[in-house]
Amino acid sequence: MGKQHEMGRRKASSMAKSVEAWPGLIRYPSELQVPDYIEQAIRQLPLYKDGLSCQLDPTRCRYICRDMKTVKWHWRQVHAWSVSKKDGGSGQAKGWKIEGRLQDAYFEVRQPGQEQEQEHTQAQAQAQAQVPGEGGNSRGEVWARLRQKLIATRTSIEDKARSTIQEGEADEVNPWLERAQWHRHLVGLERPELMSCVEEPDKEEEPVEAAIWEAMDGLVRFCQQSIQARVGVFVRMEAIRTEKHQTRYQPLQPYMDEKGLCDYSRPWKQVLMFYARTQKGHEWRSPKYRFTGRQREAWEELVDQAERRVNGGEMAEEEGSRESEESEEDAEDTSSNESVRGEEKEDEEERLSAVQKACLQFCIALLDQRITQREYDSALVCALAILGVKEGGWKGPDQYPPILSAMIKIARFVVVQQALELAGPFESDGLDSDSDSGVDTVRPRKGCLQFVTEMMDRFMVRGSHGAMQWMLDLRTYGLKIHYNTTSTGNVDWAFGWGYYIGSVDASGSQ
Repeated sequence: MGKQHEMGRRKASSMAKSVEAWPGLIRYPSELQVPDYIEQAIRQLPLYKDGLSCQLDPTRCRYICRDMKTVKWHWRQVHAWSVSKKDGGSGQAKGWKIEGRLQDAYFEVRQPGQEQEQEHTQAQAQAQAQVPGEGGNSRGEVWARLRQKLIATRTSIEDKARSTIQEGEADEVNPWLERAQWHRHLVGLERPELMSCVEEPDKEEEPVEAAIWEAMDGLVRFCQQSIQARVGVFVRMEAIRTEKHQTRYQPLQPYMDEKGLCDYSRPWKQVLMFYARTQKGHEWRSPKYRFTGRQREAWEELVDQAERRVNGGEMAEEEGSRESEESEEDAEDTSSNESVRGEEKEDEEERLSAVQKACLQFCIALLDQRITQREYDSALVCALAILGVKEGGWKGPDQYPPILSAMIKIARFVVVQQALELAGPFESDGLDSDSDSGVDTVRPRKGCLQFVTEMMDRFMVRGSHGAMQWMLDLRTYGLKIHYNTTSTGNVDWAFGWGYYIGSVDASGSQ
């Protein structure tokens, strides 16, 4: 019991009658009607960061609670829906279905951050400082300006919250995001800045970055031509492996049209743009990563060759070397070596340029890094996290696995091309004529197949604990979620001569 007032009875009765005369006064608890939701926050009430909003019927149901148990109770009582409804299949398949249903059934409602709260408070203080009727302002005009200012402030706070990766995103019940760990690695960074750092560069504004972009594009095309013309099925069978001592019956397929090849090479080019824009000075906040010694050396060589390409130094060097070789060939007997010279010119035209070779070596250095502690210790895995960012959220298991597939296939192209570069052309010095029979035999030496086998076992298969294993495992995980999650779609219904396109629900009704 609280302390009673010391006011006289007559005065207290008079005051009670005055209070009871107030319009809209609620005298009994049963008269209080609590709304299901409100559009504007009540500043006097505490705000919580762990709100969960029901999404089974978002147009009509605005139910919000603070724990998963209450959400499931609401689903059963109000919507007559359960997460773990009885379906067929194995326990693992049921687990995938449950995870998919959870992702679609609710989302988290968060409290604005401390800085955003301060901005909102300052805006309200400025609004309250303006007194209606002073300075020639009518009451209606003042309140209209205040309302517009508060709406603009609230909109800016919401936009900033959507564009900045929040620390509270780690609390989301999202198996896909928990597996990728992007929200932990990129916390506090701005999504627009991350997405812009992997965009295609402009030749006028970023000539060096544009040269690197073109070099990677040319390298991928060169790799495709080399696989089609210079290697056989044994090399392609070896390059398609995902595990050691694995027997595959479908070789690496290099057959893609120009547009398909450009789309497949785009993720690798975006990875290079991330390094190009973060290795030089920049004002925006970027994620932290570290090159190994070999990667640092290969990157500096790539940038150096790209700068020489932009300044015209590489073209002049190639023309000079070509002229010197032609002058040496002219000094020989032209009648006996005319056909050989024609073949050498064709080989010269098919060689990689200096910037393309540097790009090849840097890609191999990125792949050939063993992870010993955290997957984000790998510079390539850090860059791949940027490709998972989209406006207002993250790329899910239906959008990100195709990016990984493109990265994996182009990586196999690069490995085969690196093996061809290491093997070199076949030379007559490799023949040994010291046998008793007098028949020339080939001296044992490593060829393209042996180099491909070594690189595949070292950093291109599961068990190598590198960036490639991370990509293979995450792609498999994402595809399992994608194929076990129900998604919306359309069905074509045939009626007479025409078709009717309409959506259907789980029961099959239109």
